[in-house]
Amino acid sequence: MRCPQSLDHRSCPRQKQRVLDQIAGDITDGLSEYDRARIPGFTEIEIDPDHNHLQLHWKGTPSQRVQSILAHLPHGVTAETVLARYSKAELHVARNKLLKDGKPAVLRPSSTPDPIRITSISGANDGSGLEITYDEDRDTDRRDQKDPLARDERSTRTSKIKTLTDRLTGINTLVTYKPLSADPSAGIGKAQPHSANGAAAGKAIRKHDAPPWYGGSALKNPSGGICSSGFAVTDSHGNHMLTTAKHCDAKDGHWRTWEGGDDVGVSDHLQSNARVDTVGIALHDPADGYLYDEEANRTDGYAKPVTGYGHNNVGDYVCTDGANGGVHCSIVLSKTDVGVTGADGGYRPVTDLGYATDWPSHGVAAVNGDSGGPVFVGANNWTTDEARGTITALDRTVTCPSELNPGTVLDGHQRKPWCLAGVYYVPIYQTLHDLKWTLNTAG
Repeated sequence: MRCPQSLDHRSCPRQKQRVLDQIAGDITDGLSEYDRARIPGFTEIEIDPDHNHLQLHWKGTPSQRVQSILAHLPHGVTAETVLARYSKAELHVARNKLLKDGKPAVLRPSSTPDPIRITSISGANDGSGLEITYDEDRDTDRRDQKDPLARDERSTRTSKIKTLTDRLTGINTLVTYKPLSADPSAGIGKAQPHSANGAAAGKAIRKHDAPPWYGGSALKNPSGGICSSGFAVTDSHGNHMLTTAKHCDAKDGHWRTWEGGDDVGVSDHLQSNARVDTVGIALHDPADGYLYDEEANRTDGYAKPVTGYGHNNVGDYVCTDGANGGVHCSIVLSKTDVGVTGADGGYRPVTDLGYATDWPSHGVAAVNGDSGGPVFVGANNWTTDEARGTITALDRTVTCPSELNPGTVLDGHQRKPWCLAGVYYVPIYQTLHDLKWTLNTAG
């Protein structure tokens, strides 16, 4: 969460979140959201910065090491351990039974005319079973804007799917109708123009960036639409790149600035991974470890340095930094370690899911065109950014507030802005691990 200057920072949950995240990291031994399945008995950890509280879901009795951590919490922090029916490891085994060649299998319940597409799979936070969402398979990038079935018919179909998934996985499944996630992209001598710590950045701004390239900038993707740059990284050969969403890539792989059409670079298909929906842009000029901040149409180049990365926990407040819609904060993580099917039909096996609160984000997590944009949390009294992930898909359409209009959303004059409350993002650790990249930091 990023606290406005007008808010007393002592009352900001972000201060408590930092401490709670540190405790969660100690309990999980620094493991990522997915790798926590390696902890015997562990199911999930939830933090509550608003109440300075931590809830641990565990099958059986936590280890002596974990019990010792819980017995010596910092002053004011409370915690509880809740018995779980299944561990994360058991939920992973069950989830894998619904995958074929690493992707969700098509389900065909008895007496159901349509093939059923799994749109997401995750363990329930409390360890009560697998949570599965589905829709009728309308093919790639086809999603129902509203449920085509009547309520009773939908209830019957959901019940049949649950019967099938209970049998296939061997555990309790919680099944819900939820259409395919929305695509947040749009289809159609080192220069130093930037300066650090939010100062004016010369002529370089989000919609018309310049070397050294920043994250959160607006890029014209190879199909001509808008997508976001992510983070500056270094590959295993020492080459500097700028990340973006792989599903934004197409045709010849050339990327340009949204305004001005300046040449940024070319997709390096050897530095690409569909499972984390990320591709590295091989640059003609260096990238720097900074992220644009505030509104998408801000014209003073305001940006903040990236100083590292962190893992994610249920209950965390995070910010999205999309090129088209700008920064949105107070997005609360509802789930981690979610396998989700994107609008392009690709399956991202590890994502985190958050939903925007009413204030200060007005219930908006991102805008279409924000694909590839960074997810971060504020650090060092909100003067720096801690990387958390990359925007890959969106969920739950909401009415855009007056601040997000054709004059403020960068491609708003080409199409009506489309606002969404939920955001799926690939954890930055997973991307760095899978592609063997190093995050570039400022300073």
